[in-house]
Amino acid sequence: MNEYLLEIYNRPNVVNLATNENTNLINSIFDFIVIGSGAGGSVLSKELAEQGAKVALLEEGALPFPWETSAFRSLLKLYRDNGFTGTIGKPMIPIPLGRCVGGTTVINSGTCFRVPQKVLNLWESEFGLIGINNENLQDCFSKVEREIHVEDADWNVMNKSSDFIRKIFTQKNLPCLPLRRNTHNCQGCGMCCYGCTSGAKKSMEISYIPKAIQAGLFLFYNARAKRILLSDGKTAKGVLIDVVHPTTHKVINKVEIKGEKIIVACGTMLSPLLLKRSGIAIDNPNLGAHLTIHPASKISIELEDNISSWVGIPQGCYSTALEDEGIIFEGVAMPPDLGPSAVPFSGNELIHYWKNYKNIATFGFMIKDSNEGSLKFNIKNQPIYSYQLTKTDAQKLKKAITFLAELALDENPIQIFAMVTKQPNIIKSKDDLNIFTKQEHVPSDFECMAFHPLGTCRLADSPEKGVCDSNHRVFGTKNIFVCDGSSIPTSLGVNPQLTIMALATRLAQILKNL
Repeated sequence: MNEYLLEIYNRPNVVNLATNENTNLINSIFDFIVIGSGAGGSVLSKELAEQGAKVALLEEGALPFPWETSAFRSLLKLYRDNGFTGTIGKPMIPIPLGRCVGGTTVINSGTCFRVPQKVLNLWESEFGLIGINNENLQDCFSKVEREIHVEDADWNVMNKSSDFIRKIFTQKNLPCLPLRRNTHNCQGCGMCCYGCTSGAKKSMEISYIPKAIQAGLFLFYNARAKRILLSDGKTAKGVLIDVVHPTTHKVINKVEIKGEKIIVACGTMLSPLLLKRSGIAIDNPNLGAHLTIHPASKISIELEDNISSWVGIPQGCYSTALEDEGIIFEGVAMPPDLGPSAVPFSGNELIHYWKNYKNIATFGFMIKDSNEGSLKFNIKNQPIYSYQLTKTDAQKLKKAITFLAELALDENPIQIFAMVTKQPNIIKSKDDLNIFTKQEHVPSDFECMAFHPLGTCRLADSPEKGVCDSNHRVFGTKNIFVCDGSSIPTSLGVNPQLTIMALATRLAQILKNL
């Protein structure tokens, strides 16, 4: 943590509620209370504070500093539920979420795509979102890209896994391009997803939140929003906060904070839960529904040489070779204290994978999902998200595996590990690949992860189609808004961080005039 950040986060308008209950601040009435400090909430907080509004930003987690040098320790410190969040179904799909100041932007790969035009066209035709188009979003995207320094990844800083992937794609005249990322002077520390130790990744705790604090934002952390307080069924008057212990996450106190407008930005998995707990939009069938996640997987390729793929940018390049089929390839690499455990192998195969991890190149892929999940409650009334991978999407995953394996086999690797539970799942030759291709696979055979949950409070022109209107206001309320991944109406087919931030920038402009 450099001296600039140390000074910023030690200002009196930054309050750790677990240790410092500032009564004067808590008893204030804020113009806006923003719940959640991720891509949506941080952008809104900065933009509104710079307009002169009195803004409170609530974050359940603690400050992410000091950075950990171990990925495993970072996971325990920065990830919600130690990384064990996700969907229930066949297969079960982990979806990592951040719990710290900066939210999931602290633990994502830093990849930045603008929303594709065809997706905006779909939003207009199916959801009546006429005002959300490239013309209206152009300035918002440009402003965000300047703020977080979006640039092409430098091939000289990428890991050797990306070099190998680039080679096998370009030999077949297939596209393999540097990803655009929110970094500046990236040194390739390889810790993008565990808190960038060099500070090169311009996630929210480095970029937007410090500027918001300088503009007068009041940041309250270790502050979990328990419920939005209503003066009637339509109007919010404040938020009830559970003050949580920074390590045990147990509730140690409760406080109330008052505000004129409430902006929910807890993220796709959590925003619907807060609205339900608060009795808001509970009769709207779209609340907690329409979850899309971009199911993702990877292959691992064992090479003769030591490539130590965790050294360098872990997600630096991508390919659109199968984009028309709903598949995007992106680099992926994990540090050695976590990576070898994220595979569906056991026994001698797993031992071999661990021992030879330094020789393994990996490349990932994600699909634009054809199915939707939804929020449900189990017999103990605990919230869960149900999501079933369809046969169609399982075939997309298999297509991606066979496509990459065929390219890699031309380089005569020692072997290729397919992330499926059904054997044979190790490919050493073209004959092995043919056997794998002909084998029948069902959705539960695939080892998946997902990183882009969207849609559970989606925008639309009516409550029959969505939870919020085109200005992000929850239908049937006067002063409650939602702006995060949950408000994005459909799967994007690309990483959503930049789109969430652009929509938040647009909403700040709208709120200025309300």
